[in-house]
Amino acid sequence: MTRLIISEKPSMGRAIAAALGIQGTGRSFIQGKDFIVTWCVGHLVQAFAPEGYDPGLKSWRLDTVPFFPETFRYAPIEATRDQYEVVSQLMARDDVVDVVNATDAGREGELIFDLVYRLSGCTKPVLRFWASSLTDDAIREAYARMKPGEAYIGLRDAARSRQEADWLVGINCTRAQTLAMRRSGGEGVYSIGRVQTPTLALIVNREKEITDFIPRDFWTLWAAFQAEGGTYRGKWFRKADGKDQDRFDQEKDALILAEKLSGLPGKVASLTVKTEKKKPELLYDLTALQKEANKRFGFTAEHTLEVAQDLYEAKLISYPRTNSRYLTESDARKAAGWIKAIAQGQLSEVQPFVEELRKRWPVKLDKRFVNDKEVEDHSALVPTENPARNLQGDRLKIYELIARRFLAAHFPERIEGKTTIVTRIGKETFKTTGTVVKELGWSAVDPPHGRPKKDKPKAEHTEEHEPEEDEDSGLLPQVVKDESVATKDLFPRAGKTSPPKRMTEGDLLGAMQSAGKELDDEELKGAMKDCGLGTPATRANIIETLLKRGFVERKRNILQPTVKGMELIRSIRAETLKSPQMTGEWEARLERIRRGEVQRDEFMHGIRAFVTELVEQIKQQAPAFSRRVFGPVVGTCPRCGSNLHLRDWEGRHYVKCAATASPACRVSFDSDAEGKPLEMCRFCQGPVKTTRKGDKICACCDKWQTGKEGDQLPPGPISCATCGKPMLVVPSTRRGQWFHRCQDCGTLQEATPREPSG
Repeated sequence: MTRLIISEKPSMGRAIAAALGIQGTGRSFIQGKDFIVTWCVGHLVQAFAPEGYDPGLKSWRLDTVPFFPETFRYAPIEATRDQYEVVSQLMARDDVVDVVNATDAGREGELIFDLVYRLSGCTKPVLRFWASSLTDDAIREAYARMKPGEAYIGLRDAARSRQEADWLVGINCTRAQTLAMRRSGGEGVYSIGRVQTPTLALIVNREKEITDFIPRDFWTLWAAFQAEGGTYRGKWFRKADGKDQDRFDQEKDALILAEKLSGLPGKVASLTVKTEKKKPELLYDLTALQKEANKRFGFTAEHTLEVAQDLYEAKLISYPRTNSRYLTESDARKAAGWIKAIAQGQLSEVQPFVEELRKRWPVKLDKRFVNDKEVEDHSALVPTENPARNLQGDRLKIYELIARRFLAAHFPERIEGKTTIVTRIGKETFKTTGTVVKELGWSAVDPPHGRPKKDKPKAEHTEEHEPEEDEDSGLLPQVVKDESVATKDLFPRAGKTSPPKRMTEGDLLGAMQSAGKELDDEELKGAMKDCGLGTPATRANIIETLLKRGFVERKRNILQPTVKGMELIRSIRAETLKSPQMTGEWEARLERIRRGEVQRDEFMHGIRAFVTELVEQIKQQAPAFSRRVFGPVVGTCPRCGSNLHLRDWEGRHYVKCAATASPACRVSFDSDAEGKPLEMCRFCQGPVKTTRKGDKICACCDKWQTGKEGDQLPPGPISCATCGKPMLVVPSTRRGQWFHRCQDCGTLQEATPREPSG
């Protein structure tokens, strides 16, 4: 009698085997006396593409969308088929009596196992293994409290529903949107996604705020005062409608006031001293860690996740794909072991803080960090009881962030003294602020990155500015109320309102996490509270997908939308595709499915109706964008009859075919600012294109314009040896070389040019 344990990754499978005393080093599985441990490698199974249901759906046509499979079909992923076969055969073994699902504890892990289990046709009983770290103790503890798979049927149904709904929206809306955009002169694929599209909208909307922003000049008036205890500066302000007004729209107004007050003495009208206590930062969840690593080190979200995953598999930190910043009561009882591991590890700079904790041992985490209700799948990111040794580079940086944040939670508040002086000259008032750190507290262990933010009221984007003078003066001289001070100088400072800044990856992660807060529906707002757009595990992949698909580009640490990305968002009429609303609605329903309050079939019926409505809206889109983004139409393509659009790139003008009649058409040629060809073919008088290597070839007859190859004729058409369809003749970037390419099946083969007759 044998039990089969299936983990999500090989490293996790080997860790489970070692903790349970199962010896072996197999490449695909580990065989013990009463146990077999094997693993997936992420997803082993994928959903069929539309052409898997009907070969006719391989061609993209508006009359074939929306498409709804009667039953979703799946197949092994070809790249990992061998491992799928291993897992499937192990499930079918006669001596295997039950199966342990040891994939990641969460919705996606549940889906990975369920797809393999169902495709393999397995019906054996399932037990669910649920652990938050891969240390031996955590694995043995999780193994001892496994539950029957039926206890997680709601989670399984929610996972399947999410995957199928995303497929229906992605496939149908992407095809419809792409075809609609091609009618307008667009090129390539315009993919739509439930999370991807509203994320892109966040970046595009920020870009629109920047481009629409109109800067305004303003001036402030500063005064330098001499008190008995020293000098200080203040900025003019007055109360207006309950708010501080501290700017002048005209420089002359600031100069007039400065002249009026010049030489007059000042008086300390008020002196306010406040002590502010700042509690330690909450522990990291994945998104908070990604934001901090992006801010401190410039790491991408994807890279931070990869490094954290490495540390997790090395048993040095807890499960990284968490959306919680809290620990459970059970976790908190293990904290002493984690502190001991930090003390025994390589972080020598934190050793004095560990020694300080030892002086007041035993220490206990504040209740602010411990809340079972705030932990759904996994607790916050913390070190494990295994000491870190020999870490280097990025792995050391990420581990140190997590370790310092955890240690800092055991230290007292940071105490700051804030002083505000209001100085009066006549009837006018000037404000001076200063902040002094009295006790570093937790911030000595986990120092904030960069300069602390000023405590200023949140301004609208149209009012943001960078002050020319630091408004927080730090340590101020000793003054007393009603003290007379000399006015040494009065001087205006020029400023300019500035637009909001483009998003860093950390900014976007924060926006994705908080998306949905503006929703009116309280239930939707609640569904978005913990997840926002995407999940901690998927946000990095969503950002990389936007980059790979050409909707966004990364410039150093800044994310900026491309023309293609901006045009996609502008062209979408269905606001639900661009806002967090759809994700909020889905998450609320999926949560009900997980709790068993809503049936899966009911949810999927609603999704089909929703997709049908979206596709109809897309089909009705008018091609109203070609002249603005794709360039004006300057003619008709000599090859396929599609529109030719004038474009420019780095000061060079060229004409390109929209390829709406034939997606494979690649006609383009150099032109002037009006779209007229710069050079005509010496054989057929067609427009000429210059290659990257500087050679020239006709866009009509494919003849090279220089050298003896220019006298050769392109190959004649032939039929594809694979599918029998006619093949296109495609010129190479090398002179005198052509290829035959099948437009239907993609077969590519080298072709021989024809010699001219006579």
